[in-house]
Amino acid sequence: MKITYITTQAPFGQGETFVTEEMLAVVKLGNEILIVPRSASKEIFHDFGKQLVDYTIRFPLFNLRILFALMKTTVVKPRLWRVLAKILFTSRSPKILVKNLVVLPKAVFISDLLYQARVQHIHAHWGSTTSTMAYIISQLTGIPWSFTLHRWDISENNMLKEKTRTAKFVRVISKDGYNEVLGIIGNEYKNKCLVLHMGVDISKFIKSGEKTFERDKDGFIIAIPANLVEKKGHKYLVKAIETLKKKGYNNIKCYFFGDGLLREELEKIVNKMNLGDVIVFKGAIPHEKLLELYSNREIDCVVLPSIVTEDGEKEGIPVSLIEAMAYKIPVISTNTGGIPELLDNDAGIIVEQRNSYELAEAIETLIKDEGLRRKLGESGYKKVMEEFSLPNIVTKLLELMRE
Repeated sequence: MKITYITTQAPFGQGETFVTEEMLAVVKLGNEILIVPRSASKEIFHDFGKQLVDYTIRFPLFNLRILFALMKTTVVKPRLWRVLAKILFTSRSPKILVKNLVVLPKAVFISDLLYQARVQHIHAHWGSTTSTMAYIISQLTGIPWSFTLHRWDISENNMLKEKTRTAKFVRVISKDGYNEVLGIIGNEYKNKCLVLHMGVDISKFIKSGEKTFERDKDGFIIAIPANLVEKKGHKYLVKAIETLKKKGYNNIKCYFFGDGLLREELEKIVNKMNLGDVIVFKGAIPHEKLLELYSNREIDCVVLPSIVTEDGEKEGIPVSLIEAMAYKIPVISTNTGGIPELLDNDAGIIVEQRNSYELAEAIETLIKDEGLRRKLGESGYKKVMEEFSLPNIVTKLLELMRE
């Protein structure tokens, strides 16, 4: 099957590692793909993304060639005017309308390329402008399309009902997200929506999953692999670490893997609390380097103290937790978004969001109880193997595309 993926940047850039892994799995199952990043950078940050460069069509959002294609299409394809009218009347705010109009010229240009390439299906990740591009291309070419909704892109509600009406199916990565989608679009297109998790490539975790918990290092190492943004709740982990240090736990380290707008603010908080010797800002690191730390048992637990922001932004089912669980690393997170769906049946520890004291207690419990660490590691590993196997998930995704 010949499939086009529309992404934000993948396989380029630092983000969307889970999308890159999914695309690689699609190729491994014998399918041909073309990748259209909305905003492709020149940087391949994660080594495994290099495998997809030859499948990628890279164009800027706008240039003279794209402008000419847009002008030509307005004359030879009157349906473009109908598409434009739909965008004008179903974009629910001026900001969303502008975002959609910005990607319109590139989508029009790409539509001819995909039609000539005889693409059989278009799939977009995210319900924002990437799916707007897929929507436009499908309307101009007749190529069936679908899209994956994650979390923030649901609450943004960028033409979700119109997109669902025209899509072959809509994949939502968590039950919590599915219910939120139906709350927006109603039950009219309920039959088009389904829950299908993001997955991880379990084949690379099998050997590490068989490792024991013994390691040649002192102390207790905590990791939070997350961009430094409000939704991830880093400041509550900082306060929890402060509580643990006051209790006398002086042999712990906490690594912040990721970058973002809050880095300077968080560094100031850490320094003010005199935690610079405990909390280490590692910055964004290549995906394979993080997994190597997991495989070598350099991390004792992974914490993700996610919150629901005042704007309503929250987690889906974080792949960062899934990957840690696949390495039998115990995880702690909060009762937000789709996280309880991932950590039920003792697959991890769930604490109340914004509660740094409860978070500190959970970490302390893991420090003191190696047996519990082992039990949670085994339960989390089993959960991932049974419900988040990437080959199984991609097989289901391909079946939906072929139907």
